[in-house]
Amino acid sequence: MDKHPRREELLSKVKLLNPNENDNTNYDAIIEFVLDKVVSDVSNYTHLAIQELPEGLDHTIIGLCTQLIATHDYLGTGNLTNVDTLNEGDTSVKFKSPASIYVELQGVNSLTDDYLMQLNQFRVVKW
Repeated sequence: MDKHPRREELLSKVKLLNPNENDNTNYDAIIEFVLDKVVSDVSNYTHLAIQELPEGLDHTIIGLCTQLIATHDYLGTGNLTNVDTLNEGDTSVKFKSPASIYVELQGVNSLTDDYLMQLNQFRVVKW
């Protein structure tokens, strides 16, 4: 898979906006996976190769990463940190494994209506 030419810069900005507040041991892997997924999704949507994504999309990519991390609570910063199921009778809590988080993340469409207008400005129409 091709890497985004400004990947390290984007990674540092995504990390700045999504700090590792819970000392998540999988923090770096999650952030890197989210960034790579969003970059790939943006590339597929705009029909531009990853290496050709313009700098004008960097803020949109960072915003999409931050939104994806927050809405799916991949860093476990919410009240129910990585809880998969919760039962009340005889109290039972089952947590998501890092592997299940990655599987769930792969199936998520990271491009939301909030960002399609920005992405459409860079989209190349294929015939």
